[in-house]
Amino acid sequence: MKILLKKSITVTPENEKTNIFLPFVVEDSLKRLEIDYSYSPKELLDEEKNIRLVKENLERDGFEDTGDYSEFIPLKNLITLSLDSPEGYVGAAHRQAANQHHEISEEFASVGFDRVKITAGEWVLALNLHAVVTDECNCEIEVRGYE
Repeated sequence: MKILLKKSITVTPENEKTNIFLPFVVEDSLKRLEIDYSYSPKELLDEEKNIRLVKENLERDGFEDTGDYSEFIPLKNLITLSLDSPEGYVGAAHRQAANQHHEISEEFASVGFDRVKITAGEWVLALNLHAVVTDECNCEIEVRGYE
């Protein structure tokens, strides 16, 4: 087993609706990749801030504010990932879970990813920051390669 990428990243609401690209190098001898990914916190626990953000978004988007925020609260951070090999797009894990494990090889791939040969060269893992509602959100990423 070889660690190809290990990164801790803290994002804020200013990073929302952006991507963070994390390149890593794969050598010829690897047959399988594993990606472990997590972020926290998942939910915004401050009720006043939840209501303020919901009100701001309803107003911005032209929706009526009925005063019932139960279908929106608690607001949640949503950070997903996608993966590109030197040969192109491998797939994405656009899931709600804040803790994820993915595997990619020629024989097997986690849902959302293609089964691909693990080719040598620069691969890129992208964090897709769809929503960051907490003041800070900590992301942990580790990519491992196996012969």
